[in-house]
Amino acid sequence: MDINKEIEFFDNFESEHTDYDVLGERAYGRLLSMFARKLASRPGQKCIDLGCGSGAFTRRLEAFGLDLTGMDISPRLIERANAEWAGPRQRYLVGNIFDTGLPDKSFDIVVYSGVLHHLPTSADRVAVLKEGYRLLRPQGRLFAYDPYAWSPSMFLYRDPRSPLYSSVGKTDNEVLLSKAELRTELAEAGFRQVELVPIGGMTFCFVEGKVARLFLPLYNLYEVLLQYSGLERVFGTFLISSAVSEPS
Repeated sequence: MDINKEIEFFDNFESEHTDYDVLGERAYGRLLSMFARKLASRPGQKCIDLGCGSGAFTRRLEAFGLDLTGMDISPRLIERANAEWAGPRQRYLVGNIFDTGLPDKSFDIVVYSGVLHHLPTSADRVAVLKEGYRLLRPQGRLFAYDPYAWSPSMFLYRDPRSPLYSSVGKTDNEVLLSKAELRTELAEAGFRQVELVPIGGMTFCFVEGKVARLFLPLYNLYEVLLQYSGLERVFGTFLISSAVSEPS
């Protein structure tokens, strides 16, 4: 993958829009609810968010009393995160999530907040997941979320095969991910007790592109309806991944 394209994209986003915080509060509420249900974290545990951007999801995890570290390749987003959010229980580092340079078994929880779909090949994703596995203590927990390949809305808007496909606001590296792909890749990285759950209710507060912004209220209504339709486990917009590392 071309990491420089990712750096350029997110540095430019920060210079134009400051904080990379595009999800709506309903969406964050859904993610935090799934995090609590799947991980059963405890206050004081050490958590690293690999590919944290400006810390939009990372900082919301402070509600769980975690000792938080965020890492991202975009210097501008990390500078923003440190300026706005860093404190005694939050720190943000510029780094490459393929090779973090951090010590083995130094975290209880590893989070990938919307970053795995920025890795275009299975080999890339497995490499990044193996690095996360290396950072976890025995029986450590993984939590990730990414756009789901079976989501009708994601297919229409973000799949190049769709007649309504738009490349505005995405990098060349981005792909939609399926359950089968992630299940195989998590297992290859060493994780066990892998669970993959599609969810709806993933509202947005910002999208690039004037046309997309015109339809954003309608899209958000669709997400709310999907959440309560009984179909989100089939057609959910985001795919939640959770897993456990092996005991020592």
